[in-house]
Amino acid sequence: METLTPKLVHDWLVQLSLTGLLLAVACSVSASQALPVYPGAELIEASNSDSIDRYRIVLSSLKKIRNVLQPDRTITVKGRSSTRTYYVPDERDVEALIAHYKVSSTEAFETLFSCQGRDCGSSNYWANTVFKNRILYGPEQFQYYWVGLNSETQDYEMVYLGRRGTRKIYIHHEIIVTEDSAKEPGNTPILFDGAGITRLPLQQVASDLDGLAELLQRYLDKVADQKMAIVVHDAQQGTETLVQAINRTASEAAAIRQQLIGKGLPEGRLTAHGAGPLGPVEALNYPRVDMVLLPH
Repeated sequence: METLTPKLVHDWLVQLSLTGLLLAVACSVSASQALPVYPGAELIEASNSDSIDRYRIVLSSLKKIRNVLQPDRTITVKGRSSTRTYYVPDERDVEALIAHYKVSSTEAFETLFSCQGRDCGSSNYWANTVFKNRILYGPEQFQYYWVGLNSETQDYEMVYLGRRGTRKIYIHHEIIVTEDSAKEPGNTPILFDGAGITRLPLQQVASDLDGLAELLQRYLDKVADQKMAIVVHDAQQGTETLVQAINRTASEAAAIRQQLIGKGLPEGRLTAHGAGPLGPVEALNYPRVDMVLLPH
């Protein structure tokens, strides 16, 4: 066990303050950016397409057509896709999530289609055929689907949520940036959750720093005076002490910040922090980088 020294107490207090900050940050993403994610939802999977492609968007419930289960109305659009899958650890009532997304979607979106419960049809089809993510599958009475058109950007957003037999709730959130706006580099949006955080695997950040820089620059250009913290999380390695783990992740965060600054991001709007193992998130058992929106 480590000896409790003044320096160690100081480091712990700093990290506790940072943890409190993460919980208190309000998401400053405007309605034209994306639907706000349900508060407390934890990101477990993320992907962004690098090139323009064609995407099918479902605009109806599922029906049997010539004995084949399928939607009877879809549209196909060209653009880039950004998808996020979230787990909601502190909620078991899907009605609370549905209410959140219904309210959020009335502000800047034209609702193209929505369904709830058994009216949506087979949860297995939605999870495995439409969204290709089996973790979304669950009893049909505990599902909800919404798709809307952003009235300002003319981009499409989709939300599908379901509660599994284990009562765990998962959310699929997808944005399709349509062809005209997708032609601009780095136009795939970053989806911040309800606390103003987006979580990325450290390996992904390291392998595609150019892509991250483009996304962050585009976001910061749209949100005046917004500042952002880069927080690296990782478990203790070998015989590493807690303080050493915090210092190592702080150095990694500082290196990422310097590289982003080198790619043109404004120095005064980025800060770097290391949390070591102090900010664990269920289902995210790998080194990660949290991009955190700071209060104005």
